[in-house]
Amino acid sequence: MRNVVLAAFAALSAGSAGAVTYTSVMGAPDPGPTAPLAVVIDFESAVLPAGYSLSGSWGRVNTTVSGQYASPAPNTSKDFYFYTSSMLQTNNATLRTPDLKAIGFYWGSIDTYNKVDVLGAGGAKIFTLSGSTLINANFGNQNLDATNRRVTFFAGGDEVITGLKFTSTGVAFEIDDIAVAGVIPEPASWALMIAGFGLVGAAMRRQRLAPARVSA
Repeated sequence: MRNVVLAAFAALSAGSAGAVTYTSVMGAPDPGPTAPLAVVIDFESAVLPAGYSLSGSWGRVNTTVSGQYASPAPNTSKDFYFYTSSMLQTNNATLRTPDLKAIGFYWGSIDTYNKVDVLGAGGAKIFTLSGSTLINANFGNQNLDATNRRVTFFAGGDEVITGLKFTSTGVAFEIDDIAVAGVIPEPASWALMIAGFGLVGAAMRRQRLAPARVSA
């Protein structure tokens, strides 16, 4: 099953084996993830799903404060979202995830001074995307399609994605609705699954071999 998962997501990546690729879809509001990705973190809850963690300097808010942070556009329902900023203790935050083949998020009011590092096995940086790659000026416009985008990263055939590091050298880096696909169980989980399949198989064999009971 693991090989099937790897093969399926390798087909989504246009690059060579081991290379991270990405897509960028403009939109205000969020155009949303496409299958097989599904949102796992929407920041409406302060509690992250099992296997996910955030470290560094970051905030979870549902408002806009001029000169500090701005909600991904348009935010008429006052949804909560994530931000990191150079005005916080550090100017970055790191999201740790299970081993993935794809991950994406809605990047709001994109500025050239923001960047995201894609982390691979062991937490090593395997790809970097800066706001300046997506736009050529510090627009930071909440209602302009070009500066509000859903960005999705795909791991190459022999890579996994284990997290994202968000860095801002300016006012703020705001994102929402993190979506993932291709969660690969840890080796220990695979061992438990295999052992479980073995126990089920043994039980079925015992049932087949048990002598039939004849009622009186």
